[in-house]
Amino acid sequence: MIESHDYYLELDNTGLKTGTMRAGLDGLPDIDVASPPQFGGPAGVWSPEHLFVASVSVCLMTTFRSIAEASGLEVLAYSDNPSGHLQRGDDRLYNFDKVTLRPRVLVSSEDKVAKARRLLDKAEHVCLVSRSMSSEIQLEPIVEVATTASA
Repeated sequence: MIESHDYYLELDNTGLKTGTMRAGLDGLPDIDVASPPQFGGPAGVWSPEHLFVASVSVCLMTTFRSIAEASGLEVLAYSDNPSGHLQRGDDRLYNFDKVTLRPRVLVSSEDKVAKARRLLDKAEHVCLVSRSMSSEIQLEPIVEVATTASA
């Protein structure tokens, strides 16, 4: 296991409230980014606010899948419908006061449901992204058993 790691990105401003984010050293595709429309940016472009909520959701998924694999839990499907609540404070500054994660996990049998729920709780507790932020993380998991038709 690694003890530490640095992540290097590049951002080029391409317009008044737009830019392109690169992770060239990692060979990742470029991402166009902008202020969200609520703050005067264009529609249809990933905003820091979208990426913030997405990072929490992706971290939970990858952490859960790693823990499930190490625990021998077969996960047939995983999805999430996360949301972030942006709040303007008395100081007139914005922050995300809450991120709600709604993971939906599909397992093969009823006897795996409780284990999947436990592992989701554990994953939320150890997820490095949510541990690195001050926002409240609300977990609303749904664990379902596959039927023969959906398995």
